[in-house]
Amino acid sequence: MRSIRSLMALVVAAGLFLAPAAFAQSAHHDARISLEEARTTALARVPGTVQSEELEYEGHRWIYSFEIVPSVQDRSGIEEVNVDADTGVVVSVEHERG
Repeated sequence: MRSIRSLMALVVAAGLFLAPAAFAQSAHHDARISLEEARTTALARVPGTVQSEELEYEGHRWIYSFEIVPSVQDRSGIEEVNVDADTGVVVSVEHERG
């Protein structure tokens, strides 16, 4: 029983030690494409007003994610446009209801 407690304490300590490094790596990425370039690409696909933008790791790659209120409102909601942060290619466009 004592060895199980020791093992659990070791696992918890390792997690506390490694978690900040993992978080720092996931929160930072040296993207080849700038945020401004990605925003221009996204707005070329869906003209409108950007409500939010962020760099995130999704689907095994870094992407810029933009929530855009389209200038032409043929339906309610926003369009989410994702641009690959390394290639600048639009990887997805999804309609989100408002």
